[in-house]
Amino acid sequence: MNEYKVSFSQRLLQYIDGLAKKFLEKSGLGNSKVHIFLMKSKAILKHIIRPNTLDNIDICVSEHCNLGCYSCNHFSQLAEPEFANLSNTERDLKRLAELSGANIAKIYLVGGEPLLNPELPEFMRIAREYFPKSKIEIVTNGLLLLAQKDIFWESVKKYNIIMSPTKYPGVNWEKIEERGNEFGYKFNYFDFSDSSEKTSRKFCLDLSGSQDEKKSFKRCPMAICTAAMQNGQLATCSFVFNMRHFNRYFNQNIPVTNEDSIDIFKAKNMQEIVDFINSPIPLCKYCKSMGEEIVGPWRKTEKSITEWT
Repeated sequence: MNEYKVSFSQRLLQYIDGLAKKFLEKSGLGNSKVHIFLMKSKAILKHIIRPNTLDNIDICVSEHCNLGCYSCNHFSQLAEPEFANLSNTERDLKRLAELSGANIAKIYLVGGEPLLNPELPEFMRIAREYFPKSKIEIVTNGLLLLAQKDIFWESVKKYNIIMSPTKYPGVNWEKIEERGNEFGYKFNYFDFSDSSEKTSRKFCLDLSGSQDEKKSFKRCPMAICTAAMQNGQLATCSFVFNMRHFNRYFNQNIPVTNEDSIDIFKAKNMQEIVDFINSPIPLCKYCKSMGEEIVGPWRKTEKSITEWT
């Protein structure tokens, strides 16, 4: 397996990111305009530093969702029911492990809503098999946690999985935590939703594709969070794989091409992948990355195109 080391500049970026997260947690300013400002500042800093590793990978195990948030950046409220293929995902994880020496800090199993996928315990297993030292997190809305069978909770414990539910309002989180405690599990709430009011954000698209792709990429908070992996491809953000849901639902034709992702089976080494992820893609022309904004307390979607435009 190929080995690649974290540079000093990358460790510095991780340290600064850690300080920002601690500040947001203690101040209660997560999910706020301050949060977005820090994310965009980090995006610009990352563009300057150009990290030499991939810290985080998203694996979307379920395209659709059982909740439906306003302006979801995965377009999951617009998606038809669809699950990731387990064997294809295992193939991809094996290849990524070979390229990286299994040196990816975090692997997120996401959606849509990942708990909708009946094979989720198997996705936990293969993620842990190929990345024994990584943090593996399930990012969920938590609505189905009480309905999970013992095998789910046993798999969470066996494969050392971090459960990261977003603390949406109107949910009996006390009862959910009691269920987790039966298996000795403590929740790690996602995106500061345990200490801050959950808000809704608007992710803005430019249907005309007239944005400067370099500027759009440089200031994009999503481009600094995680790379997305699907069917042998790695992409800078989830828009690359999920734009099809937006296009189908609203009869749009925002183009996604082979230039928007990199084939991990054709890549010669991890550095080639990192260089690609750290560069703008043609789809960036359709993203108003500076347009992301807080629109108020969390709300459900109305499935209107104005949620993204």
